[in-house]
Amino acid sequence: MLNGRLIQGWIVILTIMKLKPENIPKEISRGRVTVAVIGLGWMGLPIACLFAEAGAKVVGADINRKLVEKISKAEVPIDEPKLPQLLTKHVKSGRLKATDNIEKAVSTSGVTVITVPTLIDERRQADYSILEAACRDVGKGLLPRSLVIVMSTVAPNVTEVRVKPVLEKYSGLVAGEDFGLAYSPIRAMAGRTLRDIQEYKKVVGGLDQPSLRAASAVLSTIVKVGIIETSNIKTAEASKIFEAVYRDLNIALANELALYCERAGIDYYEAMEAANTQPYSHLHLPGIGVGGHCLPLYPHMLRTEAEALGIRLRLVRLGRRINDEMPKHVSRLAASGLRQVGRTLTRANITILGISYRANVKETRYSPTLELINILKRRGSRITVYDPKFLYSEIKAMGYDCEATLEASISNAECIIITVGHEEFRKLNPKALAAHTSTCCVLVDAAGIMQPKDVEAAGMIYRGVGRGVWTR
Repeated sequence: MLNGRLIQGWIVILTIMKLKPENIPKEISRGRVTVAVIGLGWMGLPIACLFAEAGAKVVGADINRKLVEKISKAEVPIDEPKLPQLLTKHVKSGRLKATDNIEKAVSTSGVTVITVPTLIDERRQADYSILEAACRDVGKGLLPRSLVIVMSTVAPNVTEVRVKPVLEKYSGLVAGEDFGLAYSPIRAMAGRTLRDIQEYKKVVGGLDQPSLRAASAVLSTIVKVGIIETSNIKTAEASKIFEAVYRDLNIALANELALYCERAGIDYYEAMEAANTQPYSHLHLPGIGVGGHCLPLYPHMLRTEAEALGIRLRLVRLGRRINDEMPKHVSRLAASGLRQVGRTLTRANITILGISYRANVKETRYSPTLELINILKRRGSRITVYDPKFLYSEIKAMGYDCEATLEASISNAECIIITVGHEEFRKLNPKALAAHTSTCCVLVDAAGIMQPKDVEAAGMIYRGVGRGVWTR
């Protein structure tokens, strides 16, 4: 007989840590386990829906009341494929509920998953204030023999040094004795979150073996391809940060080599493709920089922790600086192209194509395009923004001048800057672009999606990141 109690018609497992790990997936599929997901943003809401799909009763909690109201009406607040169908299904069935009361959500759950954001401050030091505030509320509602799984990205040692003491202080319970504690990073990207969560192996580290086994069993219900159990929590924390640093540094290398190619009269893309035929070469694509909630932040989190240990991660710092400087370089390419036809950035009509931080995603968090726009405005340029992923009204609400169509957006353009490789932009014909712009319009391809010869054949001035043959 399962040890639990009935609250508002839901079976709440109070002794998840006493269940045999092999029985946990079965109890979840029967709807006899309640999971509280704290933080209903880009990652938290998809995770909540996946637990509901696995059979769990789910209480999603977020301090943003408007967000909670939307979710309670099955209105999807983020642009994520297949999420609307899942949310509608489980809200209507009553399997997924949302609240702005974190303590209450945790007090009715046997498993608590924390997915709140972690940030950096103005000094580019790790900022865990949101996570710590959430943990205070989690601690107030935490039940004996329940399990807490931290999924927010943190540097190694943060779960045990920062999270654990807060949970213990506000719950009056002891981790490892009275409740289980584990860490499992989210390995997913916006625009493909549901697929990534299910199809990437889940890394899990536990405070002790019971915590590790219970967390692995819980998470196995939303992952199709298996679990990777690490020997401790710090290793699991490091795995996510290391992934981000690896990608950031490889992009920085691509950008550094692209800058060299521009001066040396080499087409980086041609050289990259030739180099990558060697099986140990995996050169990345250059571009306007790095955006999103992960890569611009997580290397700084690792650096913060390393500096506390007296270690300076010089390469990590340098990679961040290279990528952060790319919007300024793209502005220089625009200035170069305009100089060729006797113009300057001052009072130039410039159309920015793409405001998302990544191709085919409706998301602007830390988008390097935002910095590019600021740079150009400071130089006196007149900026028009167009992005097919956003409505005219949405771009207007961001404070940017815009038009409803691509044609209208480029009608007065003296310079067009393509910042992101949306599929809609990849289909553009240079001749069609040239037909709607001013004479000798400059096209700056920061996304690497146009063929330089085609652009010049259309009568436009071409500039591109890494395109040394065409950069004067």
